[in-house]
Formats: sequence, C-alpha cells, structure tokens
Amino acid sequence: MNRICGTALVLLLCSSSLATEVLELGSRRELFVDHFLIAKLDGVRLTLHEPRREDVAVKFDRPWEGGFSAYATVIKDGGVYRMYYRGLPDAGHDGSAEAVVCYAEANDGIAWTKPPLGLFAVKGTRANNVVLTNAPFTHNFSPFLD
Repeated sequence: MNRICGTALVLLLCSSSLATEVLELGSRRELFVDHFLIAKLDGVRLTLHEPRREDVAVKFDRPWEGGFSAYATVIKDGGVYRMYYRGLPDAGHDGSAEAVVCYAEANDGIAWTKPPLGLFAVKGTRANNVVLTNAPFTHNFSPFLD
C-alpha cells in the first residue's frame, strides 16, 4: 500500500510541477542542472562553466603526507574551513600502516595552514597536523559535523 501511495505522490508532484502552479521549495536548496524547475528562460541559457587553472591550494609536502595524499574533505565550521585528508607518502595497499589522517584550516578556504597539533608521533616528530593514525581506521576516513 505504501508503494502505491508513494508512486501516486510522485506522479502528482510531477504533474503539478509541469502545470502553471508554483512548486514550493521552502528553505530547501535546489541545484539547477536541467529545465525541471525552470518554467521560462528569456534571453539566457543554462551553460556549464569551463574549468580554469588556479594556484595550488594545499601542498602535501610534509614527511607524513606526500604524493599519495588524497580524499580531502572540507567542512565549514562557523567561520573556519576545516580540511581532513589522508596523508600517505608512499604507494602501498589499501589500509597501509603509513596512512594517517591530517588536518588543515583556513579562514577563507584559500590560505590553508597545518597547525602542529602534537597528538601523535609520526616520522619521528609530534610537531605535525595528524589527527588519526592506526590502519585500517585511517582508510576512507569520512568526517562530518553532528
């Protein structure tokens, strides 16, 4: 019964959005990638922007980072952008014991700093920006705000 009601609701919403009625979005965010929510375009068109080369945002240049650092996640927390990413200096298998999770921050999302947190001794120093060690916990680390 729920599946039938759900299908009917979808059909009702689709048919009402195709009519001249306004589709109420409330405070919900919508990404305009097609003509579904656009009734009319006068003198404009939908176009994808061409990517452009910019400067390097973050260099993975610390001994615990390197060429195999990846999986950066940026979270805006109040007025601070917080980036968490895998640090891995050498190629290896998934869940490598050398993998760590690193942290960087920026006030503008452009000028990133890597504060020396002192949480773990890595590559002979505690003066690093590592927030998590110990495989396999560092593999596919996915931070979020709760």
